[in-house]
Amino acid sequence: MYLLAIHGSPRKNGNTEILLDAFLNGVNQHFIVEKIRLSELNYQPCLECGKCEKQGTCILQDDFQLLYEKILKADFLVIATPVFFYNHTSYVQAFFERFQVFWVRKYLLKLPHPFNKQPKGILLSLGATKGAKIFEATIRSFKYVLDTIYGKYVGGLFFRNIEKKGEILNYPEYLEKAKNLGIQIATLPEEKWEL
Repeated sequence: MYLLAIHGSPRKNGNTEILLDAFLNGVNQHFIVEKIRLSELNYQPCLECGKCEKQGTCILQDDFQLLYEKILKADFLVIATPVFFYNHTSYVQAFFERFQVFWVRKYLLKLPHPFNKQPKGILLSLGATKGAKIFEATIRSFKYVLDTIYGKYVGGLFFRNIEKKGEILNYPEYLEKAKNLGIQIATLPEEKWEL
C-alpha cells in the first residue's frame, strides 16, 4: 500500500508537520510512505486554459508534473494543513486546483482510473480559534478533490486552539491519537478507525 502525505503548511517543523509526522510514525512500518512539503515545490494554480480538455494532461511544466502519477498511484491521500481564515492554506488550494485535469479525465473524457484505485482520503488539520465550523470548508473541498480521482473521504483529526510554533507538543494526547490512527489504518478494518 502506498500513502502519499501532503504537508500544506508554509511553516517547516511546525504544529501541522509535527502532527503529520506522529501519524506517519504509526503508518511507516506497514505502508510505503512519501511525504511532500508543498512549500518546497515550484508550482502554480490552475490557469483554466482548457488545454487538458483535449488529452487529459496538464500543459503547465512545473514541479506538479511529478505529482500527477504519485496521486494516481496512492491508496491513501493524506492532507495536513493549518487553517488560515477558515480554510486550508494557499499551497493546498493551488494543489487542489491542479486536480482539474483529473476532473476532466473523469467527467469530460470519461476515462477510468488508470490504476483502478479508489484512494481513501484523510485530513489532519489544526486551527488557532475555537470556531464550530473552522474545518468545514477544508473538508468539503477535499471531498470534491477526492471524487475526481475516484476516491473517498474517510475522515480526519481536527484540533482547535493551537497556534504558536511547537504548541502541539503541549498536547501529547493529540500526537498519540495521530500515531494510533496511523497504526489503525495500517492494521485494522476501516470500521475500527478512530476518525
